Amino acid sequence: MRRGDADPTPISQKKIYTAEIRSRVKIRDVYLNLDAYRAAMERLYKLILQIPRRHWTLTYTLGATGRRLSEVLLLATRDISFEERVITWRVLKKRRADYYVTLPMSPRLEEVLRRYIVFNGVADSLFPISRRQAEYDVKKAFKEVGLHGWRPHDLRHAFILEALLNTKSIELVRRWTQHSSYKMLLEYARVVGMEVDRPVVPW
Repeated sequence: MRRGDADPTPISQKKIYTAEIRSRVKIRDVYLNLDAYRAAMERLYKLILQIPRRHWTLTYTLGATGRRLSEVLLLATRDISFEERVITWRVLKKRRADYYVTLPMSPRLEEVLRRYIVFNGVADSLFPISRRQAEYDVKKAFKEVGLHGWRPHDLRHAFILEALLNTKSIELVRRWTQHSSYKMLLEYARVVGMEVDRPVVPW
């Protein structure tokens, strides 16, 4: 393309490309601050053991599961099986409206949700608030535990990076997060040093 010529790339594609660049930058930024994420999760856990307030529990659930904020806001008591130690999540970024995935919960998350439900007398929806209020709650918790400049979705980034570091398995993390493709997960993998562009066997 010569100077002065109009860029033939559709505006929609330009927006997608720009969003991808910003996402990559944000993933790397979160990766450099994983210690802050770990410290914040420890702090939130201790605070909830004292008093299971909504904004702490909501933020902890986001950080402990890697779910999207919209998915956590749909969580109800019927979705949680404390006997089997699993949670059934509705996955919203799918073409099907009734797509669900059942995943195990950690002992700490189980304890946090038990305390929250009992202490607050929750009978159905765990977080019956608007998305705007939820974003306010999470940002309030961020300030209290030292995650300055973070957004709610950054907890999903942090969870995925931490999960890759712990499992060394892109497929296992994909099944957990329910990404529709490997494209973005490969970017996470590169950030944590999981090389996927070289042979895995010597022959």
